Amino acid sequence: MTVQEAYQILGLPLGTGKNEIKKKYRKLMMQVHPDVTVSLPENYRYSAQEINNAYAVLIKEKPADFGNCYNDGEQPASGDKKNAAWGAPVNENAFMEREVLQYVEDYDGSVLGTYCVARGKYLWVTDEDFPLFLLSMYQCSKELLDGMDEKVCRYEISAKRQQIQAELTYLLAQQFIDASTLLVELAQEEISPNGDRIFYFSSMLETTSRGPSVKAGEAVYPSGLRDHRLYLKNQDGEELGYLSFSDDRLYYLVIPLFEQKRAQVKIRTAETKAEKSHRVAKRCQKLHLWVKLLAEDSRMPENLNLQIEKLLAEYSAKA
Repeated sequence: MTVQEAYQILGLPLGTGKNEIKKKYRKLMMQVHPDVTVSLPENYRYSAQEINNAYAVLIKEKPADFGNCYNDGEQPASGDKKNAAWGAPVNENAFMEREVLQYVEDYDGSVLGTYCVARGKYLWVTDEDFPLFLLSMYQCSKELLDGMDEKVCRYEISAKRQQIQAELTYLLAQQFIDASTLLVELAQEEISPNGDRIFYFSSMLETTSRGPSVKAGEAVYPSGLRDHRLYLKNQDGEELGYLSFSDDRLYYLVIPLFEQKRAQVKIRTAETKAEKSHRVAKRCQKLHLWVKLLAEDSRMPENLNLQIEKLLAEYSAKA
């Protein structure tokens, strides 16, 4: 797409400033959103995807931030031809395709809703808003369970469905998160004396009020995995609480590594100001967490597919 074409799509004269471009972009995106009653002029023929790409050209952002436009003669990676390829790697072994979502904003930046910029088996990349990624996973799980409910004429949403949908969303999300790539972006990498790549995270120990106390610099160890939480213990085997992160993305990145037995871990407590002032110290203790990836398991996507199929079979049996 040329600069001249981009100005034409946004309906702006050549040389319009960035502030005016942003205002016009927000106005157009608000009008093309299906939940908005304000309609576009009858002779306006451009789609939300074309508006996004025109904005990307004029603001000179990375195309992946707005959805890439395929060149003349080049087909999208997957999905409808109207949805251009999203700038992210693809996991061909994923259980199903998902939508890549973006926000629609009004003039002052308030969020009006979301729209789909692409559909396919695209891995999550940090350019994609993480809550919207989780929403796309929720939509996938809902689509699967709705289809099964329709087959067995089940019309009531039970507590069992809510539990299974939460687990299904978690499993589907794992298929679109490439830990080996994202660790480089979301963690601090260190090289050990023998050349191993170690990834460091700032994390927390969420303790119980009745649990034993821990001191700064004390080593703690994995106790077990329950409900997608890694519980920790001291050297005497006493359970202390569970591993926690201030960045929600790390729950979906780090915990699955332990569940799939793809990582080794070293954990020590850290001294903080909070540690010296009672109530917070009893609930939360800062940790130093080091993670070393083990050899990749090429069967991992297949194993996840089997877990998903098993979960769906369990739900189907609850007719």
